[in-house]
Amino acid sequence: MKGGLSLKSKKWVVVTTAVCVLLGTSVIAFASNPIKLIINGDERYTETPPQIINGRVMVPLTAITEVFNKIVSYNANSMEVEIRDPKEKVISQMDNIEITGKESEDGIYEHLQLVTDQFSRKLDGYNVTNPTYAPEIMSVDLKGDGNKEIAVILTTGYGTGVYISELHLREGDSGIEIPVEDALIAMKKQFTGTVTSKGIDMKVNGHHTLLTNDKLNTEREHWFEEPVIGNIIYYNIENNILKASAAVQISPGEFIGELEIIYTYKNGIFQVGEAIFSQDEE
Repeated sequence: MKGGLSLKSKKWVVVTTAVCVLLGTSVIAFASNPIKLIINGDERYTETPPQIINGRVMVPLTAITEVFNKIVSYNANSMEVEIRDPKEKVISQMDNIEITGKESEDGIYEHLQLVTDQFSRKLDGYNVTNPTYAPEIMSVDLKGDGNKEIAVILTTGYGTGVYISELHLREGDSGIEIPVEDALIAMKKQFTGTVTSKGIDMKVNGHHTLLTNDKLNTEREHWFEEPVIGNIIYYNIENNILKASAAVQISPGEFIGELEIIYTYKNGIFQVGEAIFSQDEE
């Protein structure tokens, strides 16, 4: 077996004569009162809980390797369990600006770093590994002071009817983070929607929009109780202006328009403006 973990060196305390680790993909029957797995004082929930088998405590291996930022794999042909460090790689690049990350078992890049010729800074968050949704890097002057900022847009989720992104802004010469207000929180405060007998009645900052039943494609029985925002949210920069947009959804398969917010820089933070609703073209 390649690699390994020394449980003794990590000062694990056990109440049985031996401790073993069990690959997380194994399936073994367990009692109705499972053993709790506590890591650094926090309970960790696993698909297969720890079990006592032949006087030994068996713990899912993946639960242990995640704590130490390791990747575990099993080769059925060679009967080998391999534990290794995730490899750091460049996942996005623009000129002399790079974003590096380490691939996790969950199919995401984490431990992100923003790297330039002048600095290397940690980026909070993660990005999906699908290369179609690699982090987007832009060098822009959003403050309007003649100095460039670095804008990074991460994709944290995607799928049918879903696209979620995060924006990170950094000073171009130092990598220091620039605060940005949360667009989705602001939109939810400014937007309300109601299902009526006539259709969908929406209110955005005091402005009403009624989409009548004949303008909608989905049968009423499939509508949500109220319009939903947040399943699709993305950021865009045009002519050094930062914008955020969120789709308005009334059913699993129908989006009726989007809300858009424009940011302005004031008092050291990019602040959200008023949301504007635009209806999708028929």
